[in-house]
Amino acid sequence: MRISIEKENDITILGIKGKLDATTSKDFQEKLLKLIDAGDTQFIIDCSQLDYISSAGLRVFYLVSRKLENTNGKIVFCSPNKNIMRVFEIVDLSSDFPILTTIDDAYKEYAKKIITNPYGDMGS
Repeated sequence: MRISIEKENDITILGIKGKLDATTSKDFQEKLLKLIDAGDTQFIIDCSQLDYISSAGLRVFYLVSRKLENTNGKIVFCSPNKNIMRVFEIVDLSSDFPILTTIDDAYKEYAKKIITNPYGDMGS
């Protein structure tokens, strides 16, 4: 497994190439936790080159998600191939994390803002 790390604004993009399994998940988890300890809290996981993910690999994301709970952090997945998407669907990953088709869609997920009325509820 190879991991690429890029940063754009406050978003850290992690590209995973190869397999994320029992053999490689510990290294990946350590890298993610170091990034969080350094202050990173917004992640895009680029799955475009991810060939295989096991339950050990999936567990990393849930562990990291718990660590991010107190930081308003977020993990967004993008570009999974059909085999990876099938695994995500089997474990219902989308109920816990956004899974988007492209990296551009992942950036848009972070750009979403709730627009509120600056004048409050003034009645009718």
